[in-house]
Amino acid sequence: MNEEQIIKEIQNGNYSEFSQIVDLYKNKVFGMAYKFTNDYDEAQDLSQEVFLKIYKQIKNFRFESKLSTWIYRICMNTCIDWKRKKEKIKSINFSNMTSEENKDQQIEIKDESLLPEDKIVANEKSQEIHNLIYSLPDKYKTVITMYHFNEMSYEDIAEVLNVPQRTIETRLYRARRILKEKLSKTVVRGEPKWNAEK
Repeated sequence: MNEEQIIKEIQNGNYSEFSQIVDLYKNKVFGMAYKFTNDYDEAQDLSQEVFLKIYKQIKNFRFESKLSTWIYRICMNTCIDWKRKKEKIKSINFSNMTSEENKDQQIEIKDESLLPEDKIVANEKSQEIHNLIYSLPDKYKTVITMYHFNEMSYEDIAEVLNVPQRTIETRLYRARRILKEKLSKTVVRGEPKWNAEK
């Protein structure tokens, strides 16, 4: 069955077919969640939350956009909501710190588990790239993840984010420039570890 047939089966009450939707999108959803959380367990929990929302809302899907666009929009909104909640908690926890202490405060979370997407963290180089992407502002992190890791077109990304395609092109250009500047400072034996040109 193609995606449309699977969705119609689910909408007709055959929810056992939902596992096919999970299989098709689990790695991409997890990849985006990991880019936002930088933590394996948090990304797993966030991915489950995304698919639970999809499960509950799929009966309302009207085929007015691609299924992938609809799923990525739910995923992105869930990730952004998660980050806002975490930042609010962090703000409360650090409210007694001075501004100088707060500026230097870092929370390091180590993940030694192998992730489903080998290309993200299969080796030290890709882990370093992930960390740099994680440090980007959300608007750049999102387009980099969608374009380079989820292999979405400018048009599809623009539809998910509800912004003009030209804005996506500009954000990608700026995101790559920031990454290239950061990566150019990381040198091994006199050579950059990774070239961000594409």
